[in-house]
Amino acid sequence: MAVSQIVTTALGFVASNPTLFIVGLLLQVLAYVLYSFLYSGKKGANPLQNDKRRPPEPFVYDIRSRDVILKDRFKPAKVPDNLDVIIIGSGIGGLAAGVLLSRVGKKVLILEQHDQAGGCCHSFIEKGFEFDTGIHYIGELQDGSPYRVLLDQLTGGQLRWVKMADAFDTVAVGEPSKAKLYPMKAGPGFYQNLIDQFPTEKDAILKYRDLVQDAAGSFISVVILKLLPRRLVSFLVKTGLPRLVMTFFRKGYATRTVQEVLDELTNNQELKLVLCYIYGDYGLAPRDAPFALHAAIVAHYQDGAYYPVNGSSEIAYHMIKEIHKGGGKVLVQSSVSQILCDSDGTAVGVRVGKNELDIHAKYIISNAGVVNTFQKLLPEKVAKASNVYPLIEKVGQSYAFITAFIGVEGSAAELNLPEGNIWWHDGQDINTLLDSYLNLRADELESANIPFAFISFPSSKDPEWDKKFPGKSSILSVTLAKWDWFKEWKDEKLRHRGDRYEDLKDLFGKKMWQQCVDLFPLIDGKKVYMEVGTPVTNQHYLACPKGEMYGLDQRASRFSLEVIGTLRQDTDIKGLYMTGQDTFSCGFIGAFVSGVFCTSKILNRDVYEDLNQLTKHITEDHSATNGVSHKKNE
Repeated sequence: MAVSQIVTTALGFVASNPTLFIVGLLLQVLAYVLYSFLYSGKKGANPLQNDKRRPPEPFVYDIRSRDVILKDRFKPAKVPDNLDVIIIGSGIGGLAAGVLLSRVGKKVLILEQHDQAGGCCHSFIEKGFEFDTGIHYIGELQDGSPYRVLLDQLTGGQLRWVKMADAFDTVAVGEPSKAKLYPMKAGPGFYQNLIDQFPTEKDAILKYRDLVQDAAGSFISVVILKLLPRRLVSFLVKTGLPRLVMTFFRKGYATRTVQEVLDELTNNQELKLVLCYIYGDYGLAPRDAPFALHAAIVAHYQDGAYYPVNGSSEIAYHMIKEIHKGGGKVLVQSSVSQILCDSDGTAVGVRVGKNELDIHAKYIISNAGVVNTFQKLLPEKVAKASNVYPLIEKVGQSYAFITAFIGVEGSAAELNLPEGNIWWHDGQDINTLLDSYLNLRADELESANIPFAFISFPSSKDPEWDKKFPGKSSILSVTLAKWDWFKEWKDEKLRHRGDRYEDLKDLFGKKMWQQCVDLFPLIDGKKVYMEVGTPVTNQHYLACPKGEMYGLDQRASRFSLEVIGTLRQDTDIKGLYMTGQDTFSCGFIGAFVSGVFCTSKILNRDVYEDLNQLTKHITEDHSATNGVSHKKNE
């Protein structure tokens, strides 16, 4: 477009929208003035000042060597002196903040209640099979992307990624043995692939594409509101100005549901299913899910999906080693029982175990989720005085889930197990399927079908798998569940929950296994290991209060202007900060980025912009050397 055309278009917009233009201009000026004033204090050092990548070292396969890093058991003598930061929980949000703060000289201690660090990034080995617990694929990790740059920096360039097959996801509809398959293909042909499968729905698909791009782009509004200083955001919330100028609010992407958008585009039920199949990545039926969140996740995978080479535990393994370089520690089996506050309500430390040891630091970061932090760890008086506390009931918690961890004899090639994930549905209407299933009583489950399953194959994705576990394959099948089906066993000891509990686990396991067999017949008779993780399993290992998948619920109420402005990394409790998916959005990237935001608050600087500048520098340097970089982790 010529310059004259751009000017003409701009002038036309101003002429037809004078009020909107003036309000937007005034808001930008006001925001700049307030931002400059409120961020005028002393800034901390830039944790992303220098490129920290180094040539990749050989993989470490030895379990004992890895356990030295990932399973460093808590002992009082291991706690470093002169701590600056204590982080509760070793999930990706806590690890990201821990590495970034270590880079600017802060001494960090991360405390993990489980016996292995990493949160949902950890994996485990049983009977000669390795299983992921939460990382099945991640998008937007192409060479030179900001997320790839950040992961490279926080792992010293040691974390390697493999791009999955173009058909990173396949939607399967109908009876498993004869299900109809719709592959979702990454790359420039993402939408053309959909048109090829639904040729009479071209117009609807192209309109959907445009809406996804616009809504996904509008998600930057959430980033801006998280990064702006608390007092400025409080002012914006009270005036409601963002609703006038931010696309996220102005076009209703935060409140319009996926179902509403799809109903406006098409009457084709099967196309609707294919367009919203990925609802499992945010844990809501289309009727309840905000379109902005759905669009952001669809866009996240459009250019491809990636998997960590040598398995998901590589993420925590290399990030912890970086924390060690700064004099910090990550200690497991160190359950925090209380966040300590002084008489003024300032967070000053934590208590590990039952009256075992009090540890103090200037900055306390909770990566334990909003519910655990405000209903279990903080003193009741302090918690209830916070403006975060009422949001727990208002927003609610996400669905619980069940996972079948299955080990089979035979390689992925021999068993025809794909790299991509399978999203199987028993019918086309997701809302009805989930309603009928999740409204069941526990005594009705035996005769009921499980209508949905996400099936993943870590052994097919990881190019290092055959070196470690030759002739074997791992399968994960995940489905939604109700906490009420299992809550009677929440206080029982692991492995001692009784026959009724084991029978219910077996019931789910057999049904989930049969679904896998019907979809992939070559695995029939090959199963040698299966363990079923229930909501109370999740509660035990991941400290999810009700076995939930994504922390706080992701419905429209979660993305209202008021809630976005309140669920922040800098809480209204002095000395207490938050990180993790509850303070931004669900999933790996949501939790990961929250660690950047948390660091920004503590250092009083825009670390997100520091990342953008480093990404620009690395990209320009890479281009200047014709794509050759001695540090680059190819």
